[in-house]
Amino acid sequence: MLLPILSGVMWGLVGVFIRDLSAAGMDSITIVFTRVAPAAVMMLALILLTDRKLLRASPRDLWLFAACAVSMLGLNLFYTASVDELTMSLAAVLLSMSPLFMLLMARVMFGERITSRKVVCMVSAVVGCVMVSGALEGDGTLSAAGVASGLMAAFFYALYGIASKKAAAVGYSTYTILFYCLLISTFVVIPFTDLGAVADYASGGLRDTGFLILHAALASFLPYILYTVAMVRIEAGAASILAACGEPTAAAAFGMLFFSEMLSPIMMLGMVVAVASMAVMCMPSKAGGEGTA
Repeated sequence: MLLPILSGVMWGLVGVFIRDLSAAGMDSITIVFTRVAPAAVMMLALILLTDRKLLRASPRDLWLFAACAVSMLGLNLFYTASVDELTMSLAAVLLSMSPLFMLLMARVMFGERITSRKVVCMVSAVVGCVMVSGALEGDGTLSAAGVASGLMAAFFYALYGIASKKAAAVGYSTYTILFYCLLISTFVVIPFTDLGAVADYASGGLRDTGFLILHAALASFLPYILYTVAMVRIEAGAASILAACGEPTAAAAFGMLFFSEMLSPIMMLGMVVAVASMAVMCMPSKAGGEGTA
C-alpha cells in the first residue's frame, strides 16, 4: 500500500522542477521531453542489467503501449500547463480528482466494486486536498486554462492507470510496460522539443545536468515503477486514491520548503484529513481484499 503513496509524494515534487525549467526558458513540451527521454534510457539500462527478455513484446499488443504512452503524455503535458498557471498545491488538488475517473473506469473495465469505503476515502481525500490548496481562503490565483488543464491531467492520470493495468493483465512486466511507454512518448515529443534549450541548460555544469537527471528519476522513472507495480498488486481504484491524496499534501510541503509557502491552520488540517484517508484505505478489510496489497 505504500507504493502508490510514495509515487504520489514524488509527483508532488514535480512542480519544483517545472518552475525551475520553465524559468530557464523551456516550454511545456520540452520539459516533458526532459522527463521522459532520460527515464526511457534509465529503464533500458535497468532491463539490460536484469533480464533482457523483458524487451520482448508482441506487435499485436503495441496498441496497449501506445495507450499508456498517450495517457502519460496527456498527464505530463496538462499537469505542466496547470502548474504554470496555478499554485503547486492547487494544481495537485485538481490532479487528485483522478479517482473520480479511475473508479468509473475500473468499474467498466475490470468490474471492480465501488464500495462505500472507497467513496468515503475518495471524498475525504478530495476535501482534505481542497483545504491544503488554500482555495477555501482565496489564496489561489484561479485561471480557467489552469483549472481545465488540471482536470484533463486528472483524466489522463486515471487513464494511464487503467491502460497499464490492462497491459499487465496480458502478461507484461512493469519494466516492459514502462520502457515502451517512455520510448513511444519520447519519439512523439521529439519533433516539438526545443533541443537547443535542453542543451543550453545541460551546458550550465554538473549541477544543471544532475538536476535534469534527478528530474527524470523522481518525476518519471521511480514513481511510474511504483505506481504501475501498485496497479498490479491492488485494485486500481484504491491505488489511485492513495496516490492522489498523497500528491497534493506533498506538493504543499515542498512548496513551503522551496518557495516559503507557509501553511495556514486550515491547510494543516487538510493535510491531516488527507493522511487519515490514506490510513483508512491502508487498513485491511474484513474480507481481506479491498484494503490489502
